[in-house]
Amino acid sequence: MTPMIDCVMLLLVFFMVTSKFKSTEADILSLAYARNADSEERAEEKARFVINVRFEEKGGSKVIFTVQGMVFDPESRQAMDRLGENLRGFRFQEPNGEIMVRVDRNVEYGSVKKLQKVMRDKLGVGKERELKVSYSVDPNPPGEISQ
Repeated sequence: MTPMIDCVMLLLVFFMVTSKFKSTEADILSLAYARNADSEERAEEKARFVINVRFEEKGGSKVIFTVQGMVFDPESRQAMDRLGENLRGFRFQEPNGEIMVRVDRNVEYGSVKKLQKVMRDKLGVGKERELKVSYSVDPNPPGEISQ
């Protein structure tokens, strides 16, 4: 019985060492270039809700929203409702938290408008309630390497 347990443990260690774990923080995106982007230095670190707007596959045409490894289809009403519930939960836990939107430079603006509508509708943003949303951009022109 002991040799079998040793084999199982070796297999377990092997798969743990050779597995690649997907980062839940941020997808690799080609961010849009902004000539007048502010390189804002943060004195205090606030809680952030990061939404990535990207293509489902590299070179594909289907746009998806990703949040901490969860995928939301902007064409699905149920998915947008779930995203709205996640936004509400974040807003409830972190009233002063920041929502950061990272958009691939090749995604059309219509997809960003859908996301903005979800944020406005689900969070009840209006004159009495403000929402801090920032958009990540690349301060380097296309073709230059980001540092």
